Amino acid sequence: MTAKPKQEKTIKGTYHKIDVEQPELLVFQSHYAGWIQDPKGYFLIRVNKDKQTVEIGYCTTDNKLVKRIEGKTPQEIYYTAIKHHLISRLDHAAYLGKELAKAFLSMKYHFQYVQDENTQDKEPWH
Repeated sequence: MTAKPKQEKTIKGTYHKIDVEQPELLVFQSHYAGWIQDPKGYFLIRVNKDKQTVEIGYCTTDNKLVKRIEGKTPQEIYYTAIKHHLISRLDHAAYLGKELAKAFLSMKYHFQYVQDENTQDKEPWH
């Protein structure tokens, strides 16, 4: 019988030693539980196949499209949205990053992007 290797109590990180003794386990809860709309507004996201860009429209909470941002990468778009104070909630920022990544990958690999839908089984562009 072999002995179990002793688990290290710290990991050498890039800048600091990291204590790994008994981290708290966080359990996923439905992303719809406790959903609150960002009081600043919301985004409509699409891929422009002709220009090879991702475009977002920023809408106010009274459903008025008031700003557009387009970019070749998710970073160009979300940094612009943050710089112009279009997001006030962390969950909204995370959502925007997720959707922009999906839109970017659909543009790169030529499959259909639909906001808020799973990307599995999407048809390729023709």
